[in-house]
Amino acid sequence: MENKLQKAIKIATKYHEWQIRKNNTPYISHPIAVMELLKNRNFPEDALIAAVLHDVCEDTKLNNINLNKLFWNRVWFIVNALTKNKKPKNNKLLKEEYIKKQNFRKISNLENHTNFDEYFDYRFHIYLNRLYTWIIAEPWIFFIKISDQINNLWDMETFPYNKQKRKISEIENFFLPIYKKSKNIFNIDKKTINEYNLFIDLLTNTLNKAKNNLYK
Repeated sequence: MENKLQKAIKIATKYHEWQIRKNNTPYISHPIAVMELLKNRNFPEDALIAAVLHDVCEDTKLNNINLNKLFWNRVWFIVNALTKNKKPKNNKLLKEEYIKKQNFRKISNLENHTNFDEYFDYRFHIYLNRLYTWIIAEPWIFFIKISDQINNLWDMETFPYNKQKRKISEIENFFLPIYKKSKNIFNIDKKTINEYNLFIDLLTNTLNKAKNNLYK
């Protein structure tokens, strides 16, 4: 009989089946690697399951409602926190959405942007604010997100140069400050703060290596 983690791996493998990483490996290798980072540090099963599933609602046809039917609330909450709003691979539809909001549905001043690039930037910052708020509610979100970024940095050389530069800049200028601001959340016992420090150090070292490779 398969356990809950095996069930999660089976579902993630099914939904990521047609996706390929930039290094031509099956996409499922990424969430498995993220999960392994946590497994090596003896994280509980629910955290491992959420790590395996962290991209399914953002990148596949499995949505948050169906995920909640398959897994319990804690796993759903973590995956939902890590899921960015879906956007088209080209920005034509997103621009149409932006224009429609500007012309017909100005909900608040926050959506009254002067141009599309501002709007796109706004979506990213909404995600960052939500991520920080939800890390306070569920610290496992931090460990999964930082493991996700560490694994992406390990594979960074296979990404196009501009994407490497953008990802490195995002982590350095936006995510790291949020993680450091969150430090007090993890200062509840010696083991937890040690894990926090270990993952921050790993991300920082991996980020520096990626920067050095980028500018060689």
